[in-house]
Amino acid sequence: VTASLIFAPSMTQAKPVACFNTNLGNFCMELLERQAPKTVVNFVNYIDSGAYLQSIFHRSVPGFVIQGGGFKVIKDDNGATVTAVNAFDPVENEFGISNTRGTVAMAKLPEKPDSATNQWFVNLSDNSGSPAFLDTQNGGFTVFGRILYDGMAVFAAIEDLPRANFGEPLSSTPTVNLDVTKPAEIENFVWVSNVELHDVTSVFNDNILSFAVD
Repeated sequence: VTASLIFAPSMTQAKPVACFNTNLGNFCMELLERQAPKTVVNFVNYIDSGAYLQSIFHRSVPGFVIQGGGFKVIKDDNGATVTAVNAFDPVENEFGISNTRGTVAMAKLPEKPDSATNQWFVNLSDNSGSPAFLDTQNGGFTVFGRILYDGMAVFAAIEDLPRANFGEPLSSTPTVNLDVTKPAEIENFVWVSNVELHDVTSVFNDNILSFAVD
Protein backbone atom coordinates (compact mmCIF):
# COMPACT_ATOMS: atom_id res chain seq x y z
CA VAL A 1 0.00 0.00 0.00
CA THR A 2 1.05 3.60 -0.44
CA ALA A 3 1.27 5.74 2.65
CA SER A 4 0.69 9.46 2.82
CA LEU A 5 1.72 11.54 5.79
CA ILE A 6 0.60 14.93 7.05
CA PHE A 7 3.21 16.95 8.89
CA ALA A 8 2.32 19.59 11.44
CA PRO A 9 4.01 22.98 10.98
CA SER A 10 7.39 23.15 12.66
CA MET A 11 9.33 26.07 14.01
CA THR A 12 12.60 24.45 12.93
CA GLN A 13 13.84 24.68 9.36
CA ALA A 14 13.31 21.50 7.36
CA LYS A 15 16.37 19.87 5.90
CA PRO A 16 16.80 20.31 2.15
CA VAL A 17 16.06 17.39 -0.14
CA ALA A 18 17.36 16.93 -3.70
CA CYS A 19 15.10 14.87 -5.98
CA PHE A 20 16.45 13.36 -9.19
CA ASN A 21 14.51 12.00 -12.17
CA THR A 22 16.35 9.37 -14.21
CA ASN A 23 15.44 6.95 -16.98
CA LEU A 24 15.64 4.12 -14.42
CA GLY A 25 13.41 5.77 -11.84
CA ASN A 26 13.34 8.66 -9.40
CA PHE A 27 15.00 9.11 -6.03
CA CYS A 28 15.44 11.77 -3.37
CA MET A 29 18.30 12.41 -0.99
CA GLU A 30 18.28 14.30 2.28
CA LEU A 31 21.13 16.84 2.36
CA LEU A 32 22.93 16.94 5.69
CA GLU A 33 23.73 20.62 5.87
CA ARG A 34 24.39 20.64 9.61
CA GLN A 35 26.98 17.87 9.43
CA ALA A 36 28.61 18.93 6.13
CA PRO A 37 27.62 22.56 5.47
CA LYS A 38 30.31 23.47 2.93
CA THR A 39 29.78 20.27 0.98
CA VAL A 40 26.01 20.78 0.82
CA VAL A 41 26.45 24.36 -0.40
CA ASN A 42 28.85 23.06 -3.05
CA PHE A 43 26.37 20.37 -4.17
CA VAL A 44 23.47 22.84 -4.30
CA ASN A 45 25.58 25.20 -6.39
CA TYR A 46 26.03 22.46 -8.99
CA ILE A 47 22.28 21.79 -8.98
CA ASP A 48 21.45 25.49 -9.33
CA SER A 49 23.89 25.86 -12.22
CA GLY A 50 22.24 23.02 -14.15
CA ALA A 51 25.46 21.02 -14.08
CA TYR A 52 23.71 17.76 -13.23
CA LEU A 53 21.05 17.92 -15.96
CA GLN A 54 21.75 15.17 -18.50
CA SER A 55 24.55 13.92 -16.27
CA ILE A 56 25.14 10.18 -16.17
CA PHE A 57 26.10 7.59 -13.62
CA HIS A 58 29.43 6.74 -15.16
CA ARG A 59 30.76 4.21 -12.66
CA SER A 60 29.13 1.14 -11.18
CA VAL A 61 30.97 -1.26 -8.88
CA PRO A 62 28.41 -3.80 -7.61
CA GLY A 63 28.51 -4.19 -3.87
CA PHE A 64 30.58 -1.03 -3.50
CA VAL A 65 29.42 2.28 -5.07
CA ILE A 66 27.59 3.93 -7.95
CA GLN A 67 29.14 7.23 -8.98
CA GLY A 68 27.91 10.23 -10.95
CA GLY A 69 28.15 13.99 -11.25
CA GLY A 70 31.24 14.08 -13.42
CA PHE A 71 29.96 13.67 -16.98
CA LYS A 72 27.07 14.70 -19.22
CA VAL A 73 25.70 12.99 -22.29
CA ILE A 74 24.73 15.15 -25.27
CA LYS A 75 22.92 13.95 -28.38
CA ASP A 76 24.65 14.60 -31.69
CA ASP A 77 24.60 13.33 -35.28
CA ASN A 78 26.73 10.34 -34.34
CA GLY A 79 24.59 9.22 -31.41
CA ALA A 80 25.75 10.64 -28.09
CA THR A 81 28.84 12.46 -26.86
CA VAL A 82 29.99 12.28 -23.25
CA THR A 83 31.56 15.48 -21.92
CA ALA A 84 32.98 16.41 -18.53
CA VAL A 85 30.92 18.56 -16.16
CA ASN A 86 32.69 21.85 -15.51
CA ALA A 87 34.10 21.75 -11.99
CA PHE A 88 34.04 24.57 -9.46
CA ASP A 89 36.80 25.09 -6.90
CA PRO A 90 37.43 22.08 -4.63
CA VAL A 91 35.59 21.96 -1.32
CA GLU A 92 37.19 21.36 2.07
CA ASN A 93 36.84 17.80 3.39
CA GLU A 94 34.16 17.53 6.10
CA PHE A 95 34.23 13.87 7.04
CA GLY A 96 32.07 13.11 10.06
CA ILE A 97 29.43 10.53 9.10
CA SER A 98 30.23 6.91 8.29
CA ASN A 99 30.00 5.62 4.72
CA THR A 100 27.23 3.11 5.35
CA ARG A 101 24.71 1.75 2.84
CA GLY A 102 22.46 4.44 1.39
CA THR A 103 24.69 7.37 2.27
CA VAL A 104 25.92 9.80 -0.39
CA ALA A 105 29.51 11.02 -0.34
CA MET A 106 31.90 13.12 -2.38
CA ALA A 107 34.48 11.52 -4.66
CA LYS A 108 37.99 12.99 -4.67
CA LEU A 109 41.51 12.49 -5.92
CA PRO A 110 43.82 9.94 -4.25
CA GLU A 111 45.88 11.29 -1.36
CA LYS A 112 44.18 14.71 -1.63
CA PRO A 113 41.53 15.02 1.11
CA ASP A 114 40.37 18.49 0.02
CA SER A 115 40.01 17.79 -3.71
CA ALA A 116 36.27 17.03 -4.04
CA THR A 117 34.42 19.03 -6.71
CA ASN A 118 31.44 17.72 -8.70
CA GLN A 119 31.53 13.92 -8.47
CA TRP A 120 29.59 12.02 -5.83
CA PHE A 121 28.68 8.43 -5.10
CA VAL A 122 26.09 6.31 -3.35
CA ASN A 123 27.33 3.61 -0.99
CA LEU A 124 25.81 0.25 -1.90
CA SER A 125 27.22 -1.44 1.22
CA ASP A 126 28.75 -0.52 4.53
CA ASN A 127 32.04 0.85 3.21
CA SER A 128 33.17 2.42 6.48
CA GLY A 129 35.65 -0.34 7.30
CA SER A 130 37.26 -3.31 5.58
CA PRO A 131 37.84 -3.73 2.70
CA ALA A 132 37.08 -0.18 1.45
CA PHE A 133 37.96 1.84 4.60
CA LEU A 134 36.20 4.95 3.25
CA ASP A 135 35.97 6.39 6.76
CA THR A 136 39.73 6.42 7.24
CA GLN A 137 41.57 6.54 3.91
CA ASN A 138 42.37 9.92 2.32
CA GLY A 139 41.05 11.83 5.32
CA GLY A 140 37.71 10.03 5.20
CA PHE A 141 35.13 10.51 2.43
CA THR A 142 32.62 13.22 3.28
CA VAL A 143 29.05 11.95 3.59
CA PHE A 144 26.68 14.84 2.84
CA GLY A 145 23.43 13.05 2.02
CA ARG A 146 21.24 10.04 2.62
CA ILE A 147 18.96 8.32 0.09
CA LEU A 148 15.36 8.47 1.28
CA TYR A 149 12.91 5.58 1.57
CA ASP A 150 12.70 3.36 -1.54
CA GLY A 151 15.29 5.37 -3.50
CA MET A 152 17.85 2.60 -3.08
CA ALA A 153 15.68 0.47 -5.40
CA VAL A 154 16.85 2.73 -8.24
CA PHE A 155 20.48 2.07 -7.35
CA ALA A 156 19.83 -1.65 -7.05
CA ALA A 157 18.48 -1.52 -10.61
CA ILE A 158 21.59 0.37 -11.79
CA GLU A 159 23.80 -2.12 -9.94
CA ASP A 160 22.18 -4.95 -11.92
CA LEU A 161 22.85 -3.37 -15.32
CA PRO A 162 25.62 -4.61 -17.61
CA ARG A 163 28.69 -2.40 -17.67
CA ALA A 164 30.69 -1.20 -20.64
CA ASN A 165 34.29 -0.06 -20.93
CA PHE A 166 34.40 3.21 -22.87
CA GLY A 167 37.95 3.89 -21.69
CA GLU A 168 39.05 5.63 -18.51
CA PRO A 169 37.38 7.14 -16.58
CA LEU A 170 34.31 5.41 -18.07
CA SER A 171 35.68 1.89 -17.76
CA SER A 172 32.79 0.50 -15.69
CA THR A 173 29.77 2.42 -16.99
CA PRO A 174 26.27 0.97 -16.48
CA THR A 175 24.38 0.71 -19.78
CA VAL A 176 20.79 0.19 -20.89
CA ASN A 177 20.14 -2.02 -23.94
CA LEU A 178 23.48 -1.11 -25.49
CA ASP A 179 24.25 -2.60 -28.89
CA VAL A 180 28.04 -2.62 -29.05
CA THR A 181 27.92 -2.72 -32.85
CA LYS A 182 26.26 0.73 -32.95
CA PRO A 183 27.12 4.18 -31.55
CA ALA A 184 25.78 4.70 -28.03
CA GLU A 185 22.65 6.84 -27.67
CA ILE A 186 21.54 8.90 -24.67
CA GLU A 187 19.03 6.19 -23.82
CA ASN A 188 21.86 3.68 -23.43
CA PHE A 189 23.16 5.50 -20.35
CA VAL A 190 21.60 6.05 -16.93
CA TRP A 191 21.03 9.78 -17.15
CA VAL A 192 19.41 12.56 -15.11
CA SER A 193 16.54 14.42 -16.78
CA ASN A 194 15.61 16.69 -13.88
CA VAL A 195 16.84 17.77 -10.44
CA GLU A 196 14.82 19.81 -7.95
CA LEU A 197 15.41 21.02 -4.42
CA HIS A 198 12.66 20.73 -1.80
CA ASP A 199 12.29 20.46 1.94
CA VAL A 200 11.26 17.25 3.64
CA THR A 201 7.66 18.40 4.15
CA SER A 202 7.08 19.37 0.53
CA VAL A 203 8.45 16.04 -0.69
CA PHE A 204 5.42 14.41 0.92
CA ASN A 205 2.84 17.17 0.48
CA ASP A 206 3.53 17.52 -3.26
CA ASN A 207 3.39 13.74 -3.78
CA ILE A 208 6.95 13.79 -5.10
CA LEU A 209 7.85 10.65 -3.20
CA SER A 210 5.79 7.61 -2.27
CA PHE A 211 6.87 4.53 -0.41
CA ALA A 212 5.45 1.14 0.43
CA VAL A 213 4.66 -0.08 3.92
CA ASP A 214 3.62 -3.50 5.13
